[in-house]
Amino acid sequence: MLLHGKSISPGVAHGTAYVLDVGEWLSAALAVKASGSAERELGRFDLAAMRAISQLERVSRQLKHQGRGDDADIFGAHALMLSNTDFRQRVLSRIRDHGASSEAAVATVVAELQDTFKASPQPFIQDKAADILDIGRRVILCLSNENDREAHSSQIVVAPSLMPSEFVRLAHQGIAGVVTESCSMKSHTAILARGFGVPFVTGIADAVSLITNGATVLLDATTGRVLVNPRDSERRLENELRQHIAKTAALTEPAPATTADGVPVKLLLNISDPLESRAVGQFSLAGVGLFRTEFLYMDRPTWLNEEDSFAAYQSVAGSVGTGELHIRLADFGAEKCPAYADIPVNKNPSLGIRGVRLLLDREDILRPQVRAIARVAQQRPVTVLIPMIDTLDTLQAIRGKLVDACDLAPGESLPFKLAAMIEVPAAAMMIDELIEYVDAVSIGLNDLTQYLLAADRDDELCERYHDALQPAVLRLLHQVVTAADAAGKPVTLCGELAGDASLTGVLLALGVRRFSVSRSHVPLVAKALRQADVAQLTPFAAELLAQRRGQDVRAVVANRFQ
Repeated sequence: MLLHGKSISPGVAHGTAYVLDVGEWLSAALAVKASGSAERELGRFDLAAMRAISQLERVSRQLKHQGRGDDADIFGAHALMLSNTDFRQRVLSRIRDHGASSEAAVATVVAELQDTFKASPQPFIQDKAADILDIGRRVILCLSNENDREAHSSQIVVAPSLMPSEFVRLAHQGIAGVVTESCSMKSHTAILARGFGVPFVTGIADAVSLITNGATVLLDATTGRVLVNPRDSERRLENELRQHIAKTAALTEPAPATTADGVPVKLLLNISDPLESRAVGQFSLAGVGLFRTEFLYMDRPTWLNEEDSFAAYQSVAGSVGTGELHIRLADFGAEKCPAYADIPVNKNPSLGIRGVRLLLDREDILRPQVRAIARVAQQRPVTVLIPMIDTLDTLQAIRGKLVDACDLAPGESLPFKLAAMIEVPAAAMMIDELIEYVDAVSIGLNDLTQYLLAADRDDELCERYHDALQPAVLRLLHQVVTAADAAGKPVTLCGELAGDASLTGVLLALGVRRFSVSRSHVPLVAKALRQADVAQLTPFAAELLAQRRGQDVRAVVANRFQ
């Protein structure tokens, strides 16, 4: 059976299907034994229930402010059901009277309620059976992820969708690829997939029904093809895919230090997890250009302390060797919040207290991370990236917080270099003033495009509007690059556009010389840099920037750069 979807992370893979069944967790949860007294289990449940309710209320508010009132009501109703006194009493009874663990108690009550709802003659009551399953699953995940069945390196995960924390857990288990029913190209789950180099295809309706657990799957995530249990009539395609998989596995050509005409360039790596940094040595990259540290917090029960962070950063430093290491301070906000976080939900999360704004208010998050980075900086050069800088006021305020966190004496320099993430249009427009206070700048083109064009990067309906090839985006990008060059400060492009090898020539013409990309983009971008002739490309920059419409930009790209 050949299925067609959309590529999220290019690559090829083969293995057996690991289908994430929404009801599968019940049997695993029922098997969990109590690890302490009834009082301890009661406390665990109450804490998990509070976390789950907080998550549900957060999602409900986010959906409501996106104008999706009906969807918001579903999650709001889930929060009310979980807050229901009868539900809690039934769980507590299983713990007290039967010595059950919190996991087993929740699973038992959920199973009982599901049967009751299904048996009702009223359709609207029957519909609550699915709701109670979702609620129970959320509470179990808030209790612990340890009981999830593990995927392995020979398996292709098949799921309706994956949250970033779920993907990280599965990636750590060494999965070969992913197939989902939905996922936005610019979502953080997609970015993680490209960072880990995991082939990922989305947009396959009813994938969890069409693909059975244990089925043979060949995944061509470059073209979006998914071949399941190949039939005799599909053997030719199967052989083609297997040959492609074998060739791709051997593709590890080193990244170049110059273009074809000798212009120095640097190719760095975007990572969200220490495991990803191994690709620096594999491809002879210049280092890590963007370490998204917030994802370290996702698949955990509590905030990281200084020692946890230091261990993670040390691991990456070991993989990087003498290469560059750019660590971004945790950029929490929108859907990038761990389950235990007590971060307030804004009316519009993308425009609220996120990134540097949150860090200014939360010394308990900022200080341990900064002190851990400072310890690494005592052993090797490190650059700290400040996320979501908007104004000079904010930049100076966070610099003061960094000085305090490092316990520096008056006039003493920070132990690390400082770089501003240019993601907010206001910061890009003030680049001449901001650049005086930092050692480097890094352009996060995903968010810069989102805010400049008012197009949510995570909304699949807005994908055609989130267009980095619009003239306004390219002109602002060129303005930042020009200002950084004039100030003699390194400027790195680390948005997803940097990983599009078909546009490497365009970026070189606009003055970009430092590219930080996800692992899955490294081979093609390295090849494009190796073959580029900057002297021939640069004269077309003026023509490119003079265009007034996105379609005109694309015409120039097609005629001049490809």
